[in-house]
Amino acid sequence: MSIPASSPAPGLAPPDRATQVTLLLLSALTIMSGATIAPALPAMQAHFANTPNAALLVKLALTILGIVIAITAPLFGTLADRYGRRPVLLASLALYVLGGGSGLIAQSLGAVLLGRVVLGLAVAGTMTAAGALVNDLFSGAERGRFLSQQAAFNSFGGAVLLPLGGVLAAVGWRAPFTLYLAAGLLLPLLLRLPRGIPGAAHDPATPAQAPRWGAISLVYALSLGYMIVFYLMPAQGPFLLRALHANPGLTGLMLGSSTLMAAVTSLVFSRFAGRFDARRLAGLGMIVVAAGWLLVFRAPGLGAVEAGLLIAGLGGGVIFPNLYAWLADLTPPAWRGRVTAGMSSAIFLGQFLSPLVLAAPTGHEAQGFAAGSALAAGMGALLLILSLRGRRAPEPPVAAVPQRG
Repeated sequence: MSIPASSPAPGLAPPDRATQVTLLLLSALTIMSGATIAPALPAMQAHFANTPNAALLVKLALTILGIVIAITAPLFGTLADRYGRRPVLLASLALYVLGGGSGLIAQSLGAVLLGRVVLGLAVAGTMTAAGALVNDLFSGAERGRFLSQQAAFNSFGGAVLLPLGGVLAAVGWRAPFTLYLAAGLLLPLLLRLPRGIPGAAHDPATPAQAPRWGAISLVYALSLGYMIVFYLMPAQGPFLLRALHANPGLTGLMLGSSTLMAAVTSLVFSRFAGRFDARRLAGLGMIVVAAGWLLVFRAPGLGAVEAGLLIAGLGGGVIFPNLYAWLADLTPPAWRGRVTAGMSSAIFLGQFLSPLVLAAPTGHEAQGFAAGSALAAGMGALLLILSLRGRRAPEPPVAAVPQRG
């Protein structure tokens, strides 16, 4: 029997600490899906050197998740709105362990890619259902603060997972896949999540509110574009750094430093969430990312590349929290799963397209960062113009959600 979006338990309390930790860990599964194996890509390419088109297929092992999520996230969003968040999360967790861990036993590059497809299904479910649950349980400035904390947690996770992936990749290209098995430890926490859909109740006497699809589509487009720009780092960064004579361990540390900087930015921004126009902050973040990628493009050596990565991380830490906050303001409660699913599709379609749209000839990987800089600058300018043309869109009226006292 389906659970309508208008049937939460009355008087729902704010999420307790365990629920917040669960939501943070679920969000970390998304960045873990790619960051874990990014430093191992060159070694994987060497292992499958005799496979036709190995260079492209190995990059797709990182980015194929994007096209899978782009296609299937709407399905998971519909399921989350109809049957509840927890069943989708439990099924997705099982797929995550199965698909992620399959790289330990895969005997061909095709088998590796099949496991990555299963992992993509898992990420589509966890990202969509968990994102809808965040919008269910938080509102207003409190939502903005948690989204910033979530972004910081993701970035800290990347700062740990990328170097750890580099250390494991030095052991062998299969070793990083062991980290996916740790996701199974989340099962007890998922069983504690609220049943049903704890969103705001809909008053039958009030006409159902329709999503603002024009503005929502713009958020989707900007998220897709930013993901194309952002994914230069894990998709082409390892090859650029190898050309500059960085070993896998150093590659992981350098890529991780960018996500660490993004984490610090998100954490600092969480103190000010809700005080500024989300579009303006996202636009400023885009401009800073553009400056970072331009420096990477022109870098003569590893030191300058590291500076560019840090600058890009500084800007990146405020982009997604503000795009998500803007999207949440535009989303009626009954549509949270499906609208969040659209965001997941946009983000991971951008991830899939990144090495195709910003591809650069082997030995000239830095050229992709020049194109990424121009794209980020254009999106930043658009966001700043939008922020100057009007005030931030008001949040749709929802039933009151108790805040922390």
